[in-house]
Amino acid sequence: MDSTKRTLLIILAAIVIVVVVTGLYVYTGQKPPAATGEIVNLEIFPVHSQLRVGAGAQGIQGGMETYDQLLVLARIKIHNQAKIPLFVRDVSANLDLNNGDSQHSTAASRSDFQNVFTAYPQLASFKGEPLPWDLTLNPGQTVEGLAVFHYPITKDQWDARRSFHGVISFQYQQDLLLPWPPGKK
Repeated sequence: MDSTKRTLLIILAAIVIVVVVTGLYVYTGQKPPAATGEIVNLEIFPVHSQLRVGAGAQGIQGGMETYDQLLVLARIKIHNQAKIPLFVRDVSANLDLNNGDSQHSTAASRSDFQNVFTAYPQLASFKGEPLPWDLTLNPGQTVEGLAVFHYPITKDQWDARRSFHGVISFQYQQDLLLPWPPGKK
């Protein structure tokens, strides 16, 4: 009987040691993400356009076409917490609508960024430095900039969305997802 208790005690001690060693290995082996970030601010600008089409052309009556779109201006902050430089490859955003549809938008390029503020002068108060795509973040560096996204949806569809998140894609690292809470704007 004593040898059975002793054997069980040895097995139990071995199991505890294996669990502790495995736990320490997993805990110390977890690396934090290379970068952190957030969407600091988000501005929504709905655009409703009506275009007259076919009016007066060879007796065709013509009509009106409407087009709704939404510009999303996101002020984004990124921090490199890795010990190596990080290379931003792409800035984009994903939108999940209430009806189950998903839409992807790549941030406006530097030239398109300027064109947005030329085409919509009422956005001038929101203009800031664009978040560049060709960015190299040195260890410990933080950068903040504006990204402009475009979606062919209405303001009501935006308000009823399920989710919106920015995506910062790095070369050789995992993407950084930056969620914006559904209840906000």
